[in-house]
Amino acid sequence: MNDFDVVEPLVGETWVVKGRMQTACPGDVDSLHIRPLLHETGAVPLGTKVLHSLTIDNNILADWLDNRRSENTDYLENLLRSTPLELNPVVALIEQRQNYVGATQALHNLAELFGRRFDSWDAKHNAHAFDRVLEEGKSEISQNIDLMSGYLPAILYIYHQKGSAESKLEWLSGLIQELDLPYLQLPFYLGALLFLVKDHPALFRGKLVSKVRKDTKLESDGGAQRRAIRNLTHDVMLPALALFTAGTQATMVFPYIATRDYLVQDFICEVRCGVIEVLPDGRANGAWELNPTGQLQARLAPAIARHLPRRHSPSSKEQLAVRRANLRAFADSYLEKCVAQR
Repeated sequence: MNDFDVVEPLVGETWVVKGRMQTACPGDVDSLHIRPLLHETGAVPLGTKVLHSLTIDNNILADWLDNRRSENTDYLENLLRSTPLELNPVVALIEQRQNYVGATQALHNLAELFGRRFDSWDAKHNAHAFDRVLEEGKSEISQNIDLMSGYLPAILYIYHQKGSAESKLEWLSGLIQELDLPYLQLPFYLGALLFLVKDHPALFRGKLVSKVRKDTKLESDGGAQRRAIRNLTHDVMLPALALFTAGTQATMVFPYIATRDYLVQDFICEVRCGVIEVLPDGRANGAWELNPTGQLQARLAPAIARHLPRRHSPSSKEQLAVRRANLRAFADSYLEKCVAQR
């Protein structure tokens, strides 16, 4: 007797251009990109409820609220109506909460929009309570953003130095290990992608190359540089925060991402999540790996395998606290170096 179910994605990799779906990247054309993050889930115990959750980025949220690119948002709305796919705007709302003074009004506007377009008013009824939760959690969210951004000042600094992508990865890895920093997979992979784009821009579409050059520009003012790094951090956080648990073993969450950002689109095509590790309080970590069809796999796989930091035993709470403090000092130091180099 079979005691297991096999979980399959509801939606494969999809690119949407002016409301029309295609399965291949459309190059430099503005598009909505939908991608499942788990490449294989295998079997789950029979009777496990599977929640398919689509995390949208802030660009798509803004398109919905401002009635832009209506052909693409109509496609997304029809997809949500035709499949048991949950819409998850929380990450986009978190990003708004950090930078946008109108974030509360945007939340209420979104709840109103959901009511009108989906004839479901639960979001509107709960909007005030959810707004309080986001506001109360703003400080903790900010700390998480700072943690995820910890490598980025050093990545930007190293990006602007001479040398190959391989040598820059070795440099970054050496700093992480020598200074006893937390080992963060996604920022390390993002650094590898930025280094490779600079090394071999002809391998990538022009819009990505332009986006990378814009995002890696050094500022002459510390405050401006910090804001630029925080903006880049959201590109790393989107796939990280798309992983979460339902808080019960009886339910599994299958994550997807929908994004219009060229860098995020290409980044999530370069990596994939093999396993979701369930942590306390509904949190989750992903075991990330290179996508076999990506440029990082083709060009940098041996270097990444050599230099990706790994730990072979769990860390204590005291060790984690020390490493987070080290990371804050490390980020501040390289932020100063970036500004000085400018």
